[in-house]
Amino acid sequence: MEAIAARTPRQGAGLELIASSGGFAYSRPSPTSTPHAGLPPFSVIGIEKKEGQYLVTIKEGWVIERKPKSESKPTVKFHIPKAGDKTLDTIPRPQIGMAIGDTLWCRFTTDAMGEISEEPEILSSAEDQEGGHYYPEDPEGSGSDGSYFVKLFKLIDDGGSPAVTVYQQSDIEHWAQLWKGENLGSGSRVFKEHNEEENVYKFRRIDRRASQHQIDVIEEADVIRVQGNDKDGTLAIEGDSSSSEPFLEWKDGLMITEGEKKLFVREFMICEYGSARTVKFITLD
Repeated sequence: MEAIAARTPRQGAGLELIASSGGFAYSRPSPTSTPHAGLPPFSVIGIEKKEGQYLVTIKEGWVIERKPKSESKPTVKFHIPKAGDKTLDTIPRPQIGMAIGDTLWCRFTTDAMGEISEEPEILSSAEDQEGGHYYPEDPEGSGSDGSYFVKLFKLIDDGGSPAVTVYQQSDIEHWAQLWKGENLGSGSRVFKEHNEEENVYKFRRIDRRASQHQIDVIEEADVIRVQGNDKDGTLAIEGDSSSSEPFLEWKDGLMITEGEKKLFVREFMICEYGSARTVKFITLD
């Protein structure tokens, strides 16, 4: 639906029709009076035509930021937008210059973790505003700050009188909804990246080698189990009385013998059938 409603400001409880050198003005009764409690946030409470443009006054509204639970930071934070260098709740209220066809926006920015980094501002533009969603840093990218434009209303001509097409009639809520993944410690990284266009988090598979594999990866109900080939064995030196331990030992396809083991090739001259011949032997030392 293009708009929630279109209405022309008229004299009544919310607005007062007063004279103006520019032709007319719609205004609240007094800048020091009680704020318009019955009007929604960001409602128009005054329009004055002056020097070829409309000076619009709006009721204050909040950008409400909801953040993940933290012991050191509040979980809910309220931001009052500014129009120029004044916040919307300043008395007298700031006036915003607009032309027929302009749209009033509330703009705010966030860091790469989704937290609002600058105070929101109110701006008027004849062009559509395109923002960008934040996304956290991941192993394959540096992340991105967020830029958000919330459409409040559009100023239109209604038979020679200004009217507004309303889009936002409540406070603006923002919450950091993306989580940040991090690979802890050293070694291979399981978390690969976050695809910001598809909003998909990608992780690497844990798999065995394609051929001659001796390590198996088994997916069970609660764990991914990495195990060997279920083969045990020993290499013993027969006749070696210096040690009762096997020379080499392996379990589940993995060597479990500790320390450095060396075998030496030695040459000896022997006499065989009256002739000398060199024979090679493998020795421990």
